[in-house]
Amino acid sequence: MSSALATVDSGIEPVRVAVESRDLISAAGVTHLLKNSPRVRVVQDRSDAHVLLALVNELCAQQAARLRACGSPKIVVIAARVHDLTPSIAAQAGLAVPLRRADVNAERLIKLLVGGHAVQDRSPVLNDRDLQLLKLLADGATIAEVAARLFCSERTVKYALHQLLERFGLRNRVHAVAWALRSGLL
Repeated sequence: MSSALATVDSGIEPVRVAVESRDLISAAGVTHLLKNSPRVRVVQDRSDAHVLLALVNELCAQQAARLRACGSPKIVVIAARVHDLTPSIAAQAGLAVPLRRADVNAERLIKLLVGGHAVQDRSPVLNDRDLQLLKLLADGATIAEVAARLFCSERTVKYALHQLLERFGLRNRVHAVAWALRSGLL
């Protein structure tokens, strides 16, 4: 039995996706990727969609706020360029960190649209050490405790924290933990 027939027979309704992009060629390419899946149906009307799939060159604060205000229950953003401030911009608008266009293929895109999983695989811009640091801070660890658990000096922990704060435009440890939680990183 084909997967299209299995989807129809099992009574599972395909996820309705509206594709938004100023670049008609990119929109056509993504629509083509999605049209072969029985689990996804591309719709023209945003109000009829379960998911808004926004294709952007680079996410800016105004664009992120506009996407959040559109009222879609789920918003997936794919960006051609993801820079160091992109996670902060997305988090401030209440969006998940956008995927880089270069990292997207048909299978991954369909899983994101159908599965309801977080948009990023942990974080495309944070390394494991940054994530460990944020997790320990979120658990209430002091700088000395973080240093002991990560087998490094307190000065190294302070430097890593400083770099993290600078990279994402964060004010302090509390802001860093709150940002990581809102972004779905922790």
